Amino acid sequence: MVDPKEVAENILKIAKKQGCAAQVNMLKSESKEISLRKGEIEQLLTSVDISTGVRLFKGKKSIVIAFSGKDFGNMESKLANALESIDFLSEDKYKRLLKPAEFSGPVRDLELTDNAFEKLDISTIKEALQRIESGALAFSNKIIPSDMADFSGSRTDIHQFTTEGLSKSFFKTSYSFSYTAVAEDKDKGLKERDSWSEYKRHFNELPNLEEIGRIGEIAAEKAVKRLGGKKIKSGERKVVFFRPTAGDLLDLLCDAVDGEEIVLKNSFLVDKLGEKLFPDIITVMDDPLIKRYPGSYPFDGEGVTGMPKAVIEKGKLLTYLHNSYSAGKLNMKLTGNASRGISAEPHIAVGNFHLQSGQGSLEDLLHEMKEGLLVNELYVSGINSVTGDFSFGCTGFLVENGVATIPVKEITIAGNLLELYGNVVAIADDNLWKSTITSPSMLVSKLAVAGT
Repeated sequence: MVDPKEVAENILKIAKKQGCAAQVNMLKSESKEISLRKGEIEQLLTSVDISTGVRLFKGKKSIVIAFSGKDFGNMESKLANALESIDFLSEDKYKRLLKPAEFSGPVRDLELTDNAFEKLDISTIKEALQRIESGALAFSNKIIPSDMADFSGSRTDIHQFTTEGLSKSFFKTSYSFSYTAVAEDKDKGLKERDSWSEYKRHFNELPNLEEIGRIGEIAAEKAVKRLGGKKIKSGERKVVFFRPTAGDLLDLLCDAVDGEEIVLKNSFLVDKLGEKLFPDIITVMDDPLIKRYPGSYPFDGEGVTGMPKAVIEKGKLLTYLHNSYSAGKLNMKLTGNASRGISAEPHIAVGNFHLQSGQGSLEDLLHEMKEGLLVNELYVSGINSVTGDFSFGCTGFLVENGVATIPVKEITIAGNLLELYGNVVAIADDNLWKSTITSPSMLVSKLAVAGT
């Protein structure tokens, strides 16, 4: 049994002896993945990985070394070899180890772990996957048993220590069931696919055996509805972005407030801090302290206590997201958004980055729109990060008299991300919180749509 604190203290002691400051990150990851097709398990994978990353600081230079497993021998020579390389690096005064006052906050219990991972029963998981698959196949005779029903479970232990006195740990579990349904219309030679998943930090919050078949049913329903997609005429239209595609757009906005991208001037939000860019309906939050949520963490990759923050409030850009490097370069405050991998310098990450919900359902948005386009899948590529101009392929449904009617495909939407969010006129209350970046569905008053 590896004692992370004992190992880290030994590494820090050696680093000090060699005239360095240091940060030690230790990660233990366990996972179980099970896939089923036609009622039988086709894949069962389990893994346990222990990784250690050491970031060494000498003067105004830093270097990262990483190793896997439980072999902590020859640590003096490993650190000495790294320090020989550090002399070839250029100085950068903004690469630094945080002081105690910067990481002195509490480690909050965010209920990110349960005790179910070690007790996972393969036969129970198999039955759940069988019910998911059966739910899909029973929905329609157009569904074919092509893809697999999947389960994924994991437990991760995260430990951080520094020569400045940082000593913090937290633990998290995650579980998900998912299914991708394939629908086929043999008479017309058509095939479509769509998926559905459920994700939770605690296993007992997933659907029970009586309810879990619904995952397959939803995936099947979505796939069948996509059959027979047609092209539509080009023109300017009102557009509703269904929550997954609204999340894709928010992901791009998230990239634009990344402090490291601001430093590089690789964002259309450079020099716009404090400006009102969007209507009052747009408020974007980043909150890593929500209990049991996908992106939650009590402290970031540099030990800074996680903090809820309004990134955009009633249309006004209030802050960028920072680690110590970008905050130092821009002379701004830390925001608790550092993410430290094992083998790399810290970068920027978010915790439950979301567009604040409005009122009503997706159907309410369609009713308000009356005529237009419902986008349910985006192919996110082709964006100019400096200007915000984009052109994305997408699929969805034509909306007539407030109802989604025929499926549409091979269409392109184009515009500018600043203008798109500037034209948001309504937001639903249907966020599902399945990932670190999420959004409810939203209605945009006008957007260029290219079809035929």
